[in-house]
Amino acid sequence: MSESSWKPTRVGVSGSESSSDVKVVEVSITVPEVKKIIEDQIRADAGFRLKPQGDTQVPDLLVLEIDEDSEKTFSLVKTVLSSAKGTEIFLTSAKTDSTLLLEALRAGMKEFLTQPIQPDEVKAALERFTTRNSETAYEGKKQAGKVITLFGGKGGTGTTSVAVNLAASLHLSAKKPAVVLVDVNQHGGDIPLYLDLPTAHSFRDIAADLTRVDLAFLASVLTKHESGVHVLPSGYDDLSAGRLNPDCIEPTIKLLQSMFEFVVIDCGHVLDLTTKKALELSSSIMVVSSLMVPVVHRTKRILELLRGSGVPQSKIDLLITRYLPHEKDVLTETKDILKQEANWLLPNDYASSSNAINSGKPVVMIAPRSPLTKTYQRLAASFLDHAPEPQSSSFWGNWMKSAKGKRTQQSAATA
Repeated sequence: MSESSWKPTRVGVSGSESSSDVKVVEVSITVPEVKKIIEDQIRADAGFRLKPQGDTQVPDLLVLEIDEDSEKTFSLVKTVLSSAKGTEIFLTSAKTDSTLLLEALRAGMKEFLTQPIQPDEVKAALERFTTRNSETAYEGKKQAGKVITLFGGKGGTGTTSVAVNLAASLHLSAKKPAVVLVDVNQHGGDIPLYLDLPTAHSFRDIAADLTRVDLAFLASVLTKHESGVHVLPSGYDDLSAGRLNPDCIEPTIKLLQSMFEFVVIDCGHVLDLTTKKALELSSSIMVVSSLMVPVVHRTKRILELLRGSGVPQSKIDLLITRYLPHEKDVLTETKDILKQEANWLLPNDYASSSNAINSGKPVVMIAPRSPLTKTYQRLAASFLDHAPEPQSSSFWGNWMKSAKGKRTQQSAATA
């Protein structure tokens, strides 16, 4: 696919989502007889429906079996409850010792189904679930999370640093929104290195079997950083075999939108099929650049491509990294070349940045009082000031609708 032929197609939440009061249930159980009994009871109750394969809606109820390594299951439960707010969890196991039940309750379990499964017990648990939900004031349909993609004007501009620190600043703000940091860079996905984060799973696990993209599986491949941000690494680099299948981007991002208030995506600087799909799904695109001549030249081409592909100007922000006060004249010239004013200027703070990267922590945690940190906090606040709007099933409708609520562009003086 040539760059000139790329046209965004669509964005939005799953078309399978329903506005009815029927509760969606996801059953993640491997024992066939146990799974059948539970699913039969769900089908028999008109107030519930089983989540079909490929549906990217977060379920109202998740039924899990406790793994042989129970701590793995309880960790998964905590991940789900911290991100997919509003989802209840039922657990089932053949083991019924008091220690296991106590840990399950501490993790956040609402109901425990003892094996062998009794249909009446499942029915009673579903009735209690319905009662709990009817007693809770209905606040309307949960809005899809905001997708913020960062695309580098050229390699080495600091795109990953910006993605890491924006995600951390969003979550560490007063509102403490749920944030996930996603790496779709297949040519050097370094987010785990920037956060000193040992990761056992990545996008590779999702790409291996697209039929497994559901809440339970996706929560199991996320890793939580000490900042509170959840991370989904790329798992690919220039030296690894294979490439990330673009087909897994859309269902994964849409499900993450249902789980998290903000999905921050590091696209790297290579415009391939995978990054194009991520850009299509974006609520906001931040082009990361610097005032170096080769970077400005390539940034101009990227901006022209985005505009020519139908992306509204209101969805594109230009962020300049490593800015120095004496570069005002260069900044003015760059504005004329790019035909776009820089929305954000990140001050050049090499000491804090390098210390943060070498420490495996965001600069907002290493140097909380630095001008660089304060700029990241203002950047995060510009997104926090505007709650996500409900997604349209049409890409163009979604872009144009949210364009009306475009936040005020930040001047160089405020940055």
